Amino acid sequence: MGRPPGFDRTTVMQAVERQFRRTGYAGTSVDDIAKAGGLGRGSLYAAFGDKSTLYRQTLSAYCERNEAAWAAVLEGPDATALERLRAYLVKSARVVHDDPDRLGCMVTGFVVEGVDHDPQADARVRQALARIGGSLTGCVQAAQRHGDLDAEADASEISQLLMAVNRGMEVMARAGLDAAALERVADHAFEALPLTAQARSWQAATADAS
Repeated sequence: MGRPPGFDRTTVMQAVERQFRRTGYAGTSVDDIAKAGGLGRGSLYAAFGDKSTLYRQTLSAYCERNEAAWAAVLEGPDATALERLRAYLVKSARVVHDDPDRLGCMVTGFVVEGVDHDPQADARVRQALARIGGSLTGCVQAAQRHGDLDAEADASEISQLLMAVNRGMEVMARAGLDAAALERVADHAFEALPLTAQARSWQAATADAS
């Protein structure tokens, strides 16, 4: 198969990314990649390079989108920081179930699979986790400034806890835990945060209003 008319690099990259997310690096053959992208082997190699190169490219593009998506959830004024932390947990509970193919995060897939073929890919994953952790820590600090979280609590430790909950819920979703159960996990995780009396009053008022 030659390169099809109207070949669009972005479209092919996204299709191949989803293939890697579906079957992992080791479980994805060059033929799988070519089929997903609608390309022949020759066109694939000419346009993107070998399997490892294409994996790095799709992983990097995924990381950029994922970092931006979580930053959009987490960044904002101090007054709504606590609400954004809750939104992070709720979105974490839904991320797999809201995908029609039930695909999880490519970063999590990389870590769980234990892919060690490429130090550059490993470095990009670490960078993505650090950036998302930074957005989370910033949101926690904003909630502390607003008086919604204990000012003496370690913001980086809270963000690490929330990231662990995020990744754990994703794995459980892919193992079959339903969305309602995961949303209850998100509720419990939120309740476990070092909320101040001010925050608990706001939470109670919000519950009464609903």
